[in-house]
Amino acid sequence: MLVAFIITIIHWVADFVLQSDWQAQNKSKNNFALLSHTSNYSLVWLIPMCFIFGTAKEGATTEWIFWSSIYFGIITFIAHTITDYFTSRLNSRLWKANQVHYFFVGVGFDQVLHYGQLFATYHYLLNH
Repeated sequence: MLVAFIITIIHWVADFVLQSDWQAQNKSKNNFALLSHTSNYSLVWLIPMCFIFGTAKEGATTEWIFWSSIYFGIITFIAHTITDYFTSRLNSRLWKANQVHYFFVGVGFDQVLHYGQLFATYHYLLNH
């Protein structure tokens, strides 16, 4: 549970706190803004994942910790970019149409997809 909580907090910081206004307002229509956000988001994970993987797997080598963290960042970059490409465009339309409830349903679903990817990637890499 502690790892799940830490992943949740890191995600919140990387996806909300560190996302600039420009990235948030433009990622639905500008792929450079989207890639700027998802690159920053994914880089945030590298150092924390070294600590998480280093403490989660007894007997893990430095090489395994390093490469697992790199793979985590790469997988997260790809998945986050694909997810945000679609969800930001959908949510942008909902916001412009003043469909506030469905906008927040969309934001919530976006978060479910991100958490699912993060937990699945962590579990997969930890066990391989």
